[in-house]
Amino acid sequence: MRFQDWKFKESMKMISNKYLAIAGLTLIAGIPAAQAVDFGAFGDVSYQGTSEKNTADSFMQGQFDLYATQKIDPKTRVFVEMVFEAGPDNHYGLDLERLNITRQLTPGLSVAWGRFHTPIGYWNTAYHHGALIQDTVARPTFLDFEDGSGAIFPTHIIGIMADGKVSTGGGDLNYMLAVGNGSSINTTNSPNAPGGTGTEIDVHNVADTQDKKMVVGAVNYKMSRVPLQFGVFALHDPFAESGDGSFSGVGTNGDLIGMQVWGADVRYASHGFDMIAESYNIDNKDKSPANTGSHKASAYYVQFGYRVTDSLKPIYRYENVDFLSADPYFKYLGTPEGGRHVLDLRYDLDDTNALKFEVSKTEPVSSAIKSETSYALQWAFLML
Repeated sequence: MRFQDWKFKESMKMISNKYLAIAGLTLIAGIPAAQAVDFGAFGDVSYQGTSEKNTADSFMQGQFDLYATQKIDPKTRVFVEMVFEAGPDNHYGLDLERLNITRQLTPGLSVAWGRFHTPIGYWNTAYHHGALIQDTVARPTFLDFEDGSGAIFPTHIIGIMADGKVSTGGGDLNYMLAVGNGSSINTTNSPNAPGGTGTEIDVHNVADTQDKKMVVGAVNYKMSRVPLQFGVFALHDPFAESGDGSFSGVGTNGDLIGMQVWGADVRYASHGFDMIAESYNIDNKDKSPANTGSHKASAYYVQFGYRVTDSLKPIYRYENVDFLSADPYFKYLGTPEGGRHVLDLRYDLDDTNALKFEVSKTEPVSSAIKSETSYALQWAFLML
């Protein structure tokens, strides 16, 4: 082949590739692009202390919460939230707290799949892992996340959720229904078990250990003419044993507790004043060989806040957990019965960061447990 012929063919090949690339870009440009990914991060640092002896006051890193969301097509949205937090070994770990994909089926109905906050009460659906979005330093103790020392409910669910809104003349009716993996407890690690150092509620992120599922439903109504929102909710969770059963007598993955919860919540906010209250009625049925029957319990909190200025807001909360000593569920968790007073002073430096000072005092029912006073100074922030 002559050099001139080879050069001509190579030139034609380059021109052809160029126009193919232009045509491809033209086709791509014609496809509606998905929305950009929205990123954000919550964080907090604090100084905490307690009246308990042999416990040092400490500077602390709080949670560092990274989240991202994107509308990947006109009716589908993906949400992911990852949290760095300190564990009992004083080292940081990474938890995938939420990961879900949602499809809008109709204007009033969406269906989602993944890991969510369990739709029980106002707090657990309104306040997530960013400390800035809640007024107080700490959540109500019994609504702590399931790996927290005071938690008594599964605050996350892995499964399918349907939710929607119906607008009426007087307000908006919101509804949620979820089905997901059942929870479990390793009772061998219970604080009340021989050699137990502490257990937590396992919500089974990747594999359920039983066929029975958790079912949760909630309905709330937000009035349009009055700054009032109220709701009702119910939860059924078939707890299983995830330990060796040496403490409960239940074999691994066997039925441990049948939990039924129903309750109500209310929120009012007007002219700088706001109030939140939630009440939980609990029925725990013992499934172990001891078969001690069903046990009633309750938990509630009431919180008041008033914005004195645009920046300054004092908050007071009282919370309480009440149960019978024969209830094996609280024995497995090592939950103390009693109340807790919480007083906070919040100062908003800006919309993106705030200082919060909190003092709390426990009032245990058992005389064997000492009352404890704790305090914390927290600086919480949001990175946009």
